[in-house]
Amino acid sequence: MQNFKYLMRAQIASQLIAIRKEKGLSLQDVALQTPLSMSMITIMEQGGNLSFSHYLRLIKFYGKKLEFRLTDIK
Repeated sequence: MQNFKYLMRAQIASQLIAIRKEKGLSLQDVALQTPLSMSMITIMEQGGNLSFSHYLRLIKFYGKKLEFRLTDIK
């Protein structure tokens, strides 16, 4: 189970960085507009082991939703 959580956080992390940069926001900008600290945002962007509710807070701030899909093995 731990490996699954690690893989999910790693996938989400890279997308969080891309979304933040796409919106032209710095870590400080996001921290000032959310209840999350810069260090927490950095940890999430590195796929760190934080509560999933923290990830959801950031995802909602970016105006996104989280979806899971199963795809065919190639």
